[in-house]
Amino acid sequence: MTMPHFICRRGTAFLLVACVPMVMGFGNACAQDPVAPAYAVCNARVDRCMELGRIRFEQYQQKKIAEIRQKSRNYRLPSSPIGFLYPRRTEYSVLLIHGLNDSPFYMGDLAALLYEEGFNVVSILLPGHGTDTRELSRVTAEQWRAEVETGLRIASFVGRKSIVGGFSLGGALAIDAALRHPEIHALLLFAPAIRLPYFDALYRLACLPVLRGLSINAKMPVNPVKYKYRMMNGICQVHRLLNNQLGQGELKDAEMDAGPEMLYESAARLKVPAFGTMTYLDQRVSAKAILDFFGELDAPAMLATFGPAPGDRTVRLSNGADIVHISDQDLPHSYLVRRTNRYNGQANPYFDVVAQKLRGFLTKYL
Repeated sequence: MTMPHFICRRGTAFLLVACVPMVMGFGNACAQDPVAPAYAVCNARVDRCMELGRIRFEQYQQKKIAEIRQKSRNYRLPSSPIGFLYPRRTEYSVLLIHGLNDSPFYMGDLAALLYEEGFNVVSILLPGHGTDTRELSRVTAEQWRAEVETGLRIASFVGRKSIVGGFSLGGALAIDAALRHPEIHALLLFAPAIRLPYFDALYRLACLPVLRGLSINAKMPVNPVKYKYRMMNGICQVHRLLNNQLGQGELKDAEMDAGPEMLYESAARLKVPAFGTMTYLDQRVSAKAILDFFGELDAPAMLATFGPAPGDRTVRLSNGADIVHISDQDLPHSYLVRRTNRYNGQANPYFDVVAQKLRGFLTKYL
């Protein structure tokens, strides 16, 4: 059944929901594709910025819809970018970025929450996602960066100031964007990929040309919002992003994993409020790296945690970042960003608790 693309009135606001994929250009998997130019705020008449932003977002959606229909025969329409937009330009807009193998569907509950709090919200579908798993064998981290730039430009039209949020890989791209764009006003980081301990040993192998097309079975049901197989090239591109120091120029093919000094330097450069979530027993990203990162931020920070802390101790960070322990229950990686997931039965019973903490953080620091 084909899902419609629609705009419907909701009180005094518009709710835009698209059913779409992404725009892609392919080259060699580790080619030095040019990064898109820095995004600029709307320079049209103030009363036209929202109108132009809505048009840009709808054009982006339509382009994605056409591609997802062609490449997945409509199957992955639920993976499409979503946008929650009021008729007016809001003080802050939020750009949301999904994780590796995922789609904007995973950001839907968070997008609805932020919209209810008065933000215009848009999302993007990263190249290589939402159409066919094999496309991840050709995608580059440079293309992901360029797609983020597209999202930032749209967000700048529908909000006077921009916030960037991301889940897993999306969190890494959000940090990368904030380091390149000091005009970003806040970060929302859900289990951000600071380091990937499980895949560190596979990095060099993953980037070998003969292995980039190989895949790993994620042992999950086939569904339209997340790829069942992980392509080695996807792992390679995440490492290229992280190992070249987030935000630092070209993404070269590093031979060694980035050390902790790089991590600390990146965090110390950020001067914007940051809210985050993590689970201590996360098998996809390094919980220690997230703690270290939040501990080096030179700005107000709050980190909501799940699962038993190492040694069952109370965790404190030297910079005074607020650690809010939600529950000793260890939630799997992908549970952290959604209230429920109808495609796999996952549910986060603490979503509303985290939402309350997020509301308080935004009220206090924006």
